[in-house]
Amino acid sequence: MSHVVRALGLVCALVLTGLTGCSGERERRLIWEDQFHGPAGSFPDRSSWTAELGGGGWGNNEVQTYTDAPENVALDGDGHLVLSARLGDMGEWTSARITTFGRRVAHEGLVEVRAKLPAGAGIWPAAWTLGQDIQEVGWPRCGEIDLVESFGEAGEALQTVHGPRADSGHWQRGVRSPVPEPLSAGFHTYSADWTGDRIVFAIDGRETGAVSTGDLPADGTWPFDGPQYLLLNVAVGGDLPGPPDASTPRVASMVVDWVRFRA
Repeated sequence: MSHVVRALGLVCALVLTGLTGCSGERERRLIWEDQFHGPAGSFPDRSSWTAELGGGGWGNNEVQTYTDAPENVALDGDGHLVLSARLGDMGEWTSARITTFGRRVAHEGLVEVRAKLPAGAGIWPAAWTLGQDIQEVGWPRCGEIDLVESFGEAGEALQTVHGPRADSGHWQRGVRSPVPEPLSAGFHTYSADWTGDRIVFAIDGRETGAVSTGDLPADGTWPFDGPQYLLLNVAVGGDLPGPPDASTPRVASMVVDWVRFRA
């Protein structure tokens, strides 16, 4: 879910059923998790999460304005976090984008998000990470790991890595996984297993593909040598998913069951 308009660069395509190559199971040490316990209507744990607010397109000509209103981001009282894009009576879209910037970070290891994604024309949910140094070095030099994105009817999962090129541009490599039923139909666990020179993606514990330093363009740099923080959001419209239309649901919600960082 980068800050600039981009066409998705892909290195492979896999069908979710029958995926080969399970991600390597080994004992992991839990660094942090959030299971989103708390009263219905409350903001998630503020020792871990902050909301990013405002409109202005977010670098992709998106149409939503992010808020921290309970209608857009709140616990449901049953152990879930709900981020909702909503169409207002005047045709305006509001939504939510929350991050662990400065509060919870991973420095290599396994990052996991279990969620049910929304669907609809122009709807763009994402769970992703950015380098904690983004305010000093900017994007894409901070690096970006997209655990999952989907567009429209959520018929495939996109998992992507972004980094800088010598000409101040950016490179991207990733995995496109078509699914037998929309990702909005149920919960799935999306993960990125990050080591020094390789990031392995998986869905529900099954490996979907990997990106390593050997996949970079000749002028590309691997930026993943420092901590990354987590972002969860639901964008609406923009150059990549296209605009919402009359078929788009007035409320499109990403429901998050839990998130975890393991080392």
